[in-house]
Amino acid sequence: MSSDLKAVILAAGKGTRLKSELPKVLHPLFGKPILMHVLDTLGALKASEACVIVGHGRAQVLPALDCYAESKTAQPEGASETVITTITQEPQLGTGHALLQVRQKLSAWAAYTGDVLVLSGDVPLLTADALTRLLQVHRETHQDLTLLAAALPNPFGYGRVITEPSPNGPPSAVSVTRIVEQKDATEAEKAVSLVNTGIYCLNWAKISPLLDQLSNQNAQGEFYLTDVIALAVQAGYSVGLAHLDDPEEMLGVNSRADLALCHDVLNRRTLNRLMADGVTILHPASTFIGPDVSIGTDSTVLPGCYLQGSVTIGKRCTIGPHTTMSGTVVIEDDVKVLQSSVRDARIGSFSSVGPFAQLRDGVELSHHVNIGNFVEVKKASIDHHTNAAHLSYLGDATLGTDVNIGAGTITANYDPIRDVKSQTLIEDGAKVGSNSVLVAPVTVGQHASVAAGSVITKDVSPWDLAIARGRQVAVSDWVKRTKGITEPV
Repeated sequence: MSSDLKAVILAAGKGTRLKSELPKVLHPLFGKPILMHVLDTLGALKASEACVIVGHGRAQVLPALDCYAESKTAQPEGASETVITTITQEPQLGTGHALLQVRQKLSAWAAYTGDVLVLSGDVPLLTADALTRLLQVHRETHQDLTLLAAALPNPFGYGRVITEPSPNGPPSAVSVTRIVEQKDATEAEKAVSLVNTGIYCLNWAKISPLLDQLSNQNAQGEFYLTDVIALAVQAGYSVGLAHLDDPEEMLGVNSRADLALCHDVLNRRTLNRLMADGVTILHPASTFIGPDVSIGTDSTVLPGCYLQGSVTIGKRCTIGPHTTMSGTVVIEDDVKVLQSSVRDARIGSFSSVGPFAQLRDGVELSHHVNIGNFVEVKKASIDHHTNAAHLSYLGDATLGTDVNIGAGTITANYDPIRDVKSQTLIEDGAKVGSNSVLVAPVTVGQHASVAAGSVITKDVSPWDLAIARGRQVAVSDWVKRTKGITEPV
């Protein structure tokens, strides 16, 4: 797509029907605000600038946009370079009024002669392919304004797109004359199945001056962007349409039910893509995978899994059942993650995790690592062929190769009095007995051994055995005396 493309994203709505303190465009869809899904789609088109119109909840929306922009800047070379600007629409007087703010407030756009896409910040399912087709139709047919339309079997409630044969195109070509809302449509117009999606591509230099002619003389007292179509026709400009093949892409989020439906559609898309690419998903109805997840061939996802975020899973892996992943997760080939939670972690090849394990906050596992049942690993690095099989907590720790962690071991990393977290280092070949506590900062040297039940507060030298527990003492007949038993038992 050429660089002479800008976009306006309408994101000022309140979302009253959501009944939420969170602005509508920030409601999460697979962990990512729906507005960011729109921006991601736009980024694939290499638009030079995206102007986001904010209004309700802008104190929350603006920081979210800043975080999004920072995340894109941190991506490797080749990521989208779309510049994000914002304009506040106050008061919110309709979609036409929102676009008018761009014309009035962005002086840099005054001399712009390229194309502008107008998108809705609450329509997260629209694909880059659909927008690309819209732009192609707009440019190849030399339209001044092109709208994206969809044919619905039941168009009730939508604005109908009224067309007539195009005077300059082939016999099948049509021109748009106006959009008629449901409440204003005649019976003949209500029978029209072609509806407006609210997505437009326009020649900014020609169409933006028409925004000054919009009127708010209607029941809502608002300036409607749809009225620009009739103004363009009256001015002699060409108005065409592009067809949206999949009407599900036009779904907007106005209620919690809409949000659930968008999750369902996006999930179905992702599952179909993964299965087409050679991933086995045993029970799609109970499996939820976000669009940013990548899974290699011959991997299997078992029922009850929920994966979202920047998750990359290699080949021949088995995930689940009942496993969650989020944040940035990288899993190499031939890994098993059973009934566990993984957030912001890397797992090396031929490793196994779970059941009921938790990896979080920057965990790095090398290859052939075993993290077993009820083991929590937090902000730790574990080298290859190391084993922590049962009931342990390893936080703020570095473990070498061929280390064995006995059941019930804890790295006591947090000093609650000083509010300080310290590091534990367990070097290659060390063995830690069951039910031990390693009080950080502490080092267990190479091939050292910690006796079961020890509380280690000082460094253990290589090859040493550390025992830090009270000596076992037997008090003869203590139980009998305590119970007052005098006869032989």
